[in-house]
Amino acid sequence: MKATGANASVIFVPPPFAATRLWKRRDAGVELVVCITEGIPALDMVKAWEFLKGKKTRLIGPNCPGIISPGKCKIGIMPASIHREGHVGVVSRSGTLTYEAVGQ
Repeated sequence: MKATGANASVIFVPPPFAATRLWKRRDAGVELVVCITEGIPALDMVKAWEFLKGKKTRLIGPNCPGIISPGKCKIGIMPASIHREGHVGVVSRSGTLTYEAVGQ
């Protein structure tokens, strides 16, 4: 973070390791964490949610395709080529349905 000025991070690890990686990012002061990992044990996420309460780190996910602002930022696994800059945003828990809505 010091070398690049990064303020966001993405978590791509297997489910048993995702909560630990989130904790490390919070401890490092990362402001935005996107977690695309699916299948994280529910108890791990309950603990992670408690761990983030009142902290500056915001979590997008888990089990999401990511976040994109065309031409500005892309964090995740969605195909950038189907997204266009504009005044409409799409929020979904399903990557495939997000791609279908955006593509339409």
